[in-house]
Amino acid sequence: MSFIKRHKKLSLLFVISVFFMIKNSSIPYFFNPPALVAFIFDAPKSEFFSSIAQMVNLFASAYVTSLLFYYMVDYLPAIKQENKAKEIVSPKLVDLYLYMSEFLAMIEYSARKQGVYSLNETDVMDKLTIKSTEVLCKKKSYKNGSENGTAAYSYSLLKNGDQFRSLILNTCNEIFSTPSFSFCDKQVIDLISEIHLSELLRMWPKPDDCLIQFNVEFHGLGKGYQHLKTVSERLSDFVDTCISCEMIDISPEEIESWQRDQVELLGQYPEIAEMLVTFLKNNK
Repeated sequence: MSFIKRHKKLSLLFVISVFFMIKNSSIPYFFNPPALVAFIFDAPKSEFFSSIAQMVNLFASAYVTSLLFYYMVDYLPAIKQENKAKEIVSPKLVDLYLYMSEFLAMIEYSARKQGVYSLNETDVMDKLTIKSTEVLCKKKSYKNGSENGTAAYSYSLLKNGDQFRSLILNTCNEIFSTPSFSFCDKQVIDLISEIHLSELLRMWPKPDDCLIQFNVEFHGLGKGYQHLKTVSERLSDFVDTCISCEMIDISPEEIESWQRDQVELLGQYPEIAEMLVTFLKNNK
């Protein structure tokens, strides 16, 4: 069935060729056929049409033989290689989809907070200010479209955006270097290439970019965001487990409760505090 879905025209020509081979053959009926069946399957009687039928039958038999040879020698081995590549690539696609979802969710939430987000006018997001300040919110997680929990969350659009940009590009490179990647679905190959060449990822500033302090507008950021979002939606069709998220507002009361929980946790497990201090020192 997969062959028929991928090669509809070839399959249709195969059926037509088999029909002409049966029609032009000398195989006798093993029953007394109705008039309609005899009209459809009886070979031509006249010498002229009989000669044409023989020529058509020659081409039809050659086509059927060629297609069967292609199916056995090329298509089946390619399908095995494709399935093998899919087993290797599938977990990486899940990670890639998650990274893209979180990256896009941070951009969208920051744009909403700055009042520059619009579904209809993508250019308005060119005015998004990419800051290094911490943003407090809640992250609502989804698994295959179903809500999977909500938790307090903080991010720096500049620093964390650059981290997710690197994660996305590194994952694309890992997928590109996967053995038999060329045997993956052509649409998957095209999507990974589009992500890797994304304008949004290309123009995203580095944390040490001196232009950030001047609140420079990144012309094309809105279109780059919309393009990457569209590619992410298309990629979801090829991801076994779609793990995604969105950022939502957090109330002052929830922030206080979250901070108290953090203090209690660090008090119970001081080794975590030491790890955080070491991490912050290494990432200055």
